[in-house]
Amino acid sequence: RALRFKRWRFLLVLLVAATCVVATIRLFDWHAVAHALARMRPGLLLAGALPLLFAIFSVRGLRWLVVLGIAPSRRRFWHSLCANGAAAGLASLTPFQLGEIVKIRLIPDHHANAWRLGVSGFFVERVLDLSGVLGVGLCGVALHFGLAWLTPLALSLPLLAGLSLSLLAVCLHQLPLRLQPYAEVLRHRARIIRASLLTIVVWLLYAGLWWFAVLAINVSVDFSEVCLLLGGVMLAVVASMTPGGLGVAELGSRGIMLWLGASTADAEAVAIALRLLTPLTALAGVACLPLLLRCRHVD
Repeated sequence: RALRFKRWRFLLVLLVAATCVVATIRLFDWHAVAHALARMRPGLLLAGALPLLFAIFSVRGLRWLVVLGIAPSRRRFWHSLCANGAAAGLASLTPFQLGEIVKIRLIPDHHANAWRLGVSGFFVERVLDLSGVLGVGLCGVALHFGLAWLTPLALSLPLLAGLSLSLLAVCLHQLPLRLQPYAEVLRHRARIIRASLLTIVVWLLYAGLWWFAVLAINVSVDFSEVCLLLGGVMLAVVASMTPGGLGVAELGSRGIMLWLGASTADAEAVAIALRLLTPLTALAGVACLPLLLRCRHVD
Protein backbone atom coordinates (compact mmCIF):
# COMPACT_ATOMS: atom_id res chain seq x y z
CA ARG A 1 0.00 0.00 0.00
CA ALA A 2 2.85 2.40 0.85
CA LEU A 3 4.53 1.65 -2.48
CA ARG A 4 1.28 2.27 -4.34
CA PHE A 5 0.85 5.61 -2.54
CA LYS A 6 4.37 6.67 -3.51
CA ARG A 7 3.70 5.79 -7.13
CA TRP A 8 0.47 7.79 -7.20
CA ARG A 9 2.19 10.73 -5.51
CA PHE A 10 5.01 10.61 -8.06
CA LEU A 11 2.52 10.49 -10.93
CA LEU A 12 0.56 13.40 -9.44
CA VAL A 13 3.70 15.55 -9.11
CA LEU A 14 4.72 14.61 -12.65
CA LEU A 15 1.26 15.54 -13.94
CA VAL A 16 1.31 18.91 -12.14
CA ALA A 17 4.80 19.69 -13.47
CA ALA A 18 3.92 18.68 -17.03
CA THR A 19 0.67 20.67 -16.98
CA CYS A 20 2.40 23.80 -15.65
CA VAL A 21 5.26 23.54 -18.14
CA VAL A 22 2.86 23.14 -21.07
CA ALA A 23 0.75 26.05 -19.79
CA THR A 24 3.87 28.19 -19.47
CA ILE A 25 4.98 27.37 -23.01
CA ARG A 26 1.56 28.15 -24.45
CA LEU A 27 0.76 31.27 -22.39
CA PHE A 28 4.06 33.13 -22.60
CA ASP A 29 4.89 35.42 -25.52
CA TRP A 30 8.41 34.17 -26.07
CA HIS A 31 9.28 36.86 -28.61
CA ALA A 32 8.53 39.52 -26.00
CA VAL A 33 10.46 37.54 -23.38
CA ALA A 34 13.48 37.30 -25.71
CA HIS A 35 13.30 41.04 -26.32
CA ALA A 36 13.22 41.69 -22.55
CA LEU A 37 16.17 39.35 -21.97
CA ALA A 38 18.12 41.14 -24.70
CA ARG A 39 17.74 44.37 -22.69
CA MET A 40 18.63 42.67 -19.42
CA ARG A 41 21.56 44.03 -17.41
CA PRO A 42 23.53 40.88 -16.46
CA GLY A 43 26.21 42.95 -14.74
CA LEU A 44 23.64 44.36 -12.32
CA LEU A 45 22.22 40.90 -11.67
CA LEU A 46 25.61 39.39 -10.91
CA ALA A 47 26.78 42.41 -8.89
CA GLY A 48 23.70 42.14 -6.68
CA ALA A 49 23.07 38.40 -6.64
CA LEU A 50 26.53 37.03 -5.91
CA PRO A 51 27.16 39.05 -2.70
CA LEU A 52 23.61 38.32 -1.56
CA LEU A 53 24.01 34.59 -2.21
CA PHE A 54 27.25 34.65 -0.21
CA ALA A 55 25.43 36.45 2.60
CA ILE A 56 22.55 33.94 2.47
CA PHE A 57 24.94 30.98 2.60
CA SER A 58 26.80 32.65 5.49
CA VAL A 59 23.68 33.29 7.59
CA ARG A 60 22.34 29.82 6.85
CA GLY A 61 25.68 28.34 7.83
CA LEU A 62 25.68 30.27 11.11
CA ARG A 63 22.06 29.25 11.76
CA TRP A 64 22.94 25.58 11.23
CA LEU A 65 25.70 25.80 13.85
CA VAL A 66 23.34 27.56 16.26
CA VAL A 67 20.59 24.95 15.80
CA LEU A 68 23.04 22.09 16.36
CA GLY A 69 24.58 23.77 19.39
CA ILE A 70 28.09 23.78 17.88
CA ALA A 71 30.26 26.64 19.13
CA PRO A 72 31.22 28.74 16.08
CA SER A 73 34.85 29.04 15.12
CA ARG A 74 36.47 30.17 11.88
CA ARG A 75 36.98 26.58 10.65
CA ARG A 76 33.53 25.40 11.67
CA PHE A 77 31.87 28.48 10.17
CA TRP A 78 33.52 28.00 6.76
CA HIS A 79 32.70 24.30 6.85
CA SER A 80 29.04 25.04 7.63
CA LEU A 81 28.89 27.88 5.08
CA CYS A 82 30.15 25.61 2.28
CA ALA A 83 27.87 22.75 3.35
CA ASN A 84 24.83 25.02 3.37
CA GLY A 85 25.84 26.59 0.06
CA ALA A 86 26.16 23.19 -1.60
CA ALA A 87 22.87 22.06 -0.05
CA ALA A 88 21.09 25.25 -1.17
CA GLY A 89 22.35 24.72 -4.71
CA LEU A 90 20.98 21.18 -4.74
CA ALA A 91 17.76 22.30 -3.04
CA SER A 92 17.04 24.76 -5.86
CA LEU A 93 16.69 21.77 -8.22
CA THR A 94 14.73 19.35 -6.02
CA PRO A 95 11.09 19.03 -4.90
CA PHE A 96 10.21 20.75 -1.62
CA GLN A 97 13.88 21.89 -1.55
CA LEU A 98 14.71 18.51 -0.04
CA GLY A 99 18.22 18.69 -1.47
CA GLU A 100 19.12 20.50 1.73
CA ILE A 101 18.94 17.21 3.59
CA VAL A 102 22.44 16.44 2.28
CA LYS A 103 23.91 18.84 4.85
CA ILE A 104 22.95 16.43 7.62
CA ARG A 105 25.79 14.24 6.40
CA LEU A 106 28.09 17.25 6.39
CA ILE A 107 27.68 18.28 10.05
CA PRO A 108 30.91 19.77 11.44
CA ASP A 109 32.40 17.86 14.38
CA HIS A 110 30.78 14.47 13.75
CA HIS A 111 29.89 12.40 16.80
CA ALA A 112 27.88 9.29 17.54
CA ASN A 113 24.52 11.06 17.50
CA ALA A 114 25.26 13.30 14.48
CA TRP A 115 22.55 11.84 12.26
CA ARG A 116 19.78 12.04 14.86
CA LEU A 117 20.83 15.55 15.91
CA GLY A 118 20.96 16.57 12.24
CA VAL A 119 17.45 15.26 11.58
CA SER A 120 16.16 17.19 14.60
CA GLY A 121 17.91 20.38 13.47
CA PHE A 122 16.71 19.94 9.89
CA PHE A 123 13.11 19.65 11.07
CA VAL A 124 13.42 22.87 13.09
CA GLU A 125 14.96 24.69 10.12
CA ARG A 126 12.18 23.50 7.79
CA VAL A 127 9.50 24.82 10.14
CA LEU A 128 11.31 28.14 10.56
CA ASP A 129 11.84 28.53 6.80
CA LEU A 130 8.19 27.79 6.06
CA SER A 131 7.12 30.39 8.61
CA GLY A 132 9.68 32.79 7.12
CA VAL A 133 8.18 32.41 3.63
CA LEU A 134 4.69 32.88 5.00
CA GLY A 135 5.81 35.91 7.01
CA VAL A 136 7.42 37.61 4.01
CA GLY A 137 4.29 36.98 1.94
CA LEU A 138 2.01 38.39 4.65
CA CYS A 139 4.34 41.38 4.98
CA GLY A 140 3.82 42.10 1.28
CA VAL A 141 0.05 41.74 1.64
CA ALA A 142 0.00 44.10 4.64
CA LEU A 143 2.04 46.76 2.86
CA HIS A 144 0.04 46.41 -0.34
CA PHE A 145 -3.24 47.08 1.45
CA GLY A 146 -1.85 49.91 3.57
CA LEU A 147 -1.61 47.94 6.82
CA ALA A 148 2.02 48.79 7.55
CA TRP A 149 1.51 48.30 11.29
CA LEU A 150 1.12 44.56 10.64
CA THR A 151 4.52 44.32 8.92
CA PRO A 152 6.64 43.72 12.08
CA LEU A 153 4.21 41.03 13.23
CA ALA A 154 4.30 39.30 9.84
CA LEU A 155 8.10 39.34 9.68
CA SER A 156 8.20 37.96 13.25
CA LEU A 157 6.38 34.75 12.27
CA PRO A 158 9.61 32.68 12.44
CA LEU A 159 10.09 33.88 16.01
CA LEU A 160 6.52 32.91 16.90
CA ALA A 161 7.04 29.53 15.22
CA GLY A 162 10.28 29.04 17.13
CA LEU A 163 8.61 29.79 20.45
CA SER A 164 5.80 27.37 19.59
CA LEU A 165 8.34 24.65 18.78
CA SER A 166 10.16 25.18 22.06
CA LEU A 167 6.87 24.76 23.94
CA LEU A 168 6.61 21.24 22.52
CA ALA A 169 9.59 20.24 24.63
CA VAL A 170 7.30 19.55 27.58
CA CYS A 171 5.62 16.79 25.55
CA LEU A 172 8.80 15.04 24.37
CA HIS A 173 8.75 12.53 27.21
CA GLN A 174 5.57 11.08 25.70
CA LEU A 175 7.42 10.06 22.53
CA PRO A 176 8.81 6.51 22.22
CA LEU A 177 12.37 6.34 23.53
CA ARG A 178 13.79 5.59 20.07
CA LEU A 179 12.25 8.80 18.68
CA GLN A 180 13.26 11.18 21.46
CA PRO A 181 16.83 11.76 20.16
CA TYR A 182 15.34 12.97 16.87
CA ALA A 183 13.61 15.81 18.75
CA GLU A 184 16.62 16.81 20.83
CA VAL A 185 16.87 20.35 19.43
CA LEU A 186 13.37 21.17 20.70
CA ARG A 187 14.73 21.03 24.24
CA HIS A 188 16.93 24.10 23.64
CA ARG A 189 14.75 27.21 23.55
CA ALA A 190 17.64 29.69 23.37
CA ARG A 191 19.05 27.99 20.27
CA ILE A 192 15.66 27.98 18.54
CA ILE A 193 15.06 31.67 19.29
CA ARG A 194 18.47 32.65 17.89
CA ALA A 195 17.83 30.48 14.83
CA SER A 196 14.43 32.17 14.41
CA LEU A 197 16.02 35.62 14.33
CA LEU A 198 18.57 34.44 11.77
CA THR A 199 15.71 33.02 9.68
CA ILE A 200 14.16 36.48 9.44
CA VAL A 201 17.49 37.80 8.14
CA VAL A 202 17.74 34.94 5.62
CA TRP A 203 14.37 35.69 4.03
CA LEU A 204 14.98 39.43 3.93
CA LEU A 205 18.19 38.64 2.03
CA TYR A 206 16.19 36.43 -0.35
CA ALA A 207 13.82 39.36 -0.91
CA GLY A 208 16.83 41.47 -1.85
CA LEU A 209 18.03 38.75 -4.22
CA TRP A 210 14.67 38.64 -6.00
CA TRP A 211 14.55 42.44 -6.14
CA PHE A 212 17.89 42.55 -7.98
CA ALA A 213 16.68 39.91 -10.46
CA VAL A 214 13.57 41.97 -11.25
CA LEU A 215 15.52 45.22 -11.40
CA ALA A 216 18.02 43.66 -13.83
CA ILE A 217 15.18 42.95 -16.29
CA ASN A 218 14.26 46.68 -16.21
CA VAL A 219 10.98 46.25 -14.32
CA SER A 220 10.28 48.52 -11.37
CA VAL A 221 8.83 46.97 -8.20
CA ASP A 222 8.72 48.09 -4.59
CA PHE A 223 9.41 46.15 -1.39
CA SER A 224 5.80 45.07 -0.88
CA GLU A 225 5.59 43.64 -4.41
CA VAL A 226 8.86 41.74 -4.00
CA CYS A 227 7.59 40.27 -0.72
CA LEU A 228 4.32 39.23 -2.38
CA LEU A 229 6.25 37.59 -5.21
CA LEU A 230 8.65 35.78 -2.91
CA GLY A 231 6.01 34.56 -0.46
CA GLY A 232 3.39 33.63 -3.05
CA VAL A 233 5.70 31.86 -5.47
CA MET A 234 7.64 29.94 -2.82
CA LEU A 235 4.46 28.72 -1.13
CA ALA A 236 3.11 27.57 -4.51
CA VAL A 237 6.38 25.78 -5.25
CA VAL A 238 6.35 24.03 -1.87
CA ALA A 239 2.71 22.98 -2.28
CA SER A 240 3.26 21.59 -5.78
CA MET A 241 6.43 19.63 -4.83
CA THR A 242 7.66 19.91 -8.43
CA PRO A 243 11.45 19.78 -8.96
CA GLY A 244 12.72 23.34 -8.65
CA GLY A 245 9.14 24.59 -8.99
CA LEU A 246 9.40 24.06 -12.75
CA GLY A 247 6.40 25.63 -14.46
CA VAL A 248 4.70 26.42 -11.15
CA ALA A 249 7.09 29.27 -10.31
CA GLU A 250 6.72 30.83 -13.75
CA LEU A 251 2.93 30.74 -13.69
CA GLY A 252 2.88 31.96 -10.10
CA SER A 253 5.20 34.90 -10.82
CA ARG A 254 3.22 35.84 -13.92
CA GLY A 255 -0.11 35.66 -12.10
CA ILE A 256 1.04 37.75 -9.14
CA MET A 257 2.58 40.43 -11.37
CA LEU A 258 -0.60 40.65 -13.43
CA TRP A 259 -2.63 40.93 -10.22
CA LEU A 260 -0.35 43.78 -9.16
CA GLY A 261 -1.17 45.61 -12.37
CA ALA A 262 1.94 44.90 -14.46
CA SER A 263 1.69 44.46 -18.21
CA THR A 264 1.74 40.95 -19.64
CA ALA A 265 5.19 41.55 -21.14
CA ASP A 266 6.62 42.75 -17.81
CA ALA A 267 4.96 39.90 -15.89
CA GLU A 268 6.46 37.27 -18.19
CA ALA A 269 9.85 38.97 -18.20
CA VAL A 270 9.89 38.95 -14.39
CA ALA A 271 8.98 35.24 -14.31
CA ILE A 272 11.89 34.34 -16.57
CA ALA A 273 14.29 36.66 -14.73
CA LEU A 274 13.44 34.93 -11.45
CA ARG A 275 13.95 31.55 -13.08
CA LEU A 276 17.52 32.63 -13.90
CA LEU A 277 18.20 32.61 -10.17
CA THR A 278 17.87 28.80 -10.18
CA PRO A 279 20.98 28.05 -12.27
CA LEU A 280 22.79 30.92 -10.55
CA THR A 281 22.08 29.41 -7.11
CA ALA A 282 22.96 25.93 -8.35
CA LEU A 283 26.29 27.14 -9.76
CA ALA A 284 27.06 29.00 -6.53
CA GLY A 285 26.36 25.75 -4.68
CA VAL A 286 28.68 23.83 -7.01
CA ALA A 287 31.38 26.43 -6.37
CA CYS A 288 31.12 25.62 -2.65
CA LEU A 289 31.93 21.94 -3.21
CA PRO A 290 35.72 22.28 -3.75
CA LEU A 291 35.95 24.49 -0.68
CA LEU A 292 33.88 22.00 1.29
CA LEU A 293 36.09 19.08 0.22
CA ARG A 294 39.14 21.10 1.20
CA CYS A 295 37.65 21.82 4.64
CA ARG A 296 36.85 18.14 5.16
CA HIS A 297 40.37 17.17 4.03
CA VAL A 298 41.88 19.59 6.54
CA ASP A 299 39.64 18.13 9.26
